[in-house]
Amino acid sequence: MNKQHRFDTLKNEIWQNYFSANKVHKTVSLDVSDIDDCLDGGLAIGRVHLITGSGYSGAVRGFILAILRKIMQENPSSYVVWCTNLNSSDGILYGAGLAAIGIDPARLILVDESHPLRGVAAMEEALNSARQIGESAIQIAAVIGDYAQLANSPDLWHKTARRLQLAAEKGNVLTLMSGITARIIPAAGFESYWQVSTAVTDVSSPHVSSQSATYFYNNASWDVNLSRTRSGRRWSGVLNWQFSTGRLSKRSAPEAQINSAIPARQIISHVA
Repeated sequence: MNKQHRFDTLKNEIWQNYFSANKVHKTVSLDVSDIDDCLDGGLAIGRVHLITGSGYSGAVRGFILAILRKIMQENPSSYVVWCTNLNSSDGILYGAGLAAIGIDPARLILVDESHPLRGVAAMEEALNSARQIGESAIQIAAVIGDYAQLANSPDLWHKTARRLQLAAEKGNVLTLMSGITARIIPAAGFESYWQVSTAVTDVSSPHVSSQSATYFYNNASWDVNLSRTRSGRRWSGVLNWQFSTGRLSKRSAPEAQINSAIPARQIISHVA
């Protein structure tokens, strides 16, 4: 076998392995075709996705809850493990508030951990448990964690991303890392990178009718920037989330003029 033939053979094997690996990974559709196309079908399960935002807004937590509702609906007997500091300024997830937006709080396992490294260790443990549980009655659909100060150390950050990615692949579980946006957050090592903030409109505006005011208590709305995907495609815009249906949608032109989301602190009061 000459060198050129050997090279062609190896190249074909690499492409076959690439496509077969992509077929194995299932995805969670976000209901917005533009975003799903950027993500090659949706949020990849068995991968780690990074979601960041400004502090105290509640937008990141609300966006994560929208994703959780979808994956919990698709896996009705599954549980979600959330490793977070329950004493943080972001507030505590409130059972009645979760139930009000369609999330069963009994299926949410909270791990209270203030130290980010121990939080990552707990995430790895949950992902490894998801693999070991297999066909038993308890299934883990997603694992979530807060990165806190980890983003301040580049070496530690890259090691953490790699460790979580390996654990997510083995457990075949959707994994989300979230936190407050730092000055520089390397997105390498993550399947996708999101920046989320609350889209706010002045509720007292005379252009907002009583009918559209009801919208503030049935929907949330976020400015979303999907800045990194494996495909290299990007998306930015405003997403609305309807509590009654659990569906995400792009904001239409009329809504962009007169409607907005529940303001940041009202979102927290509903779900935290």
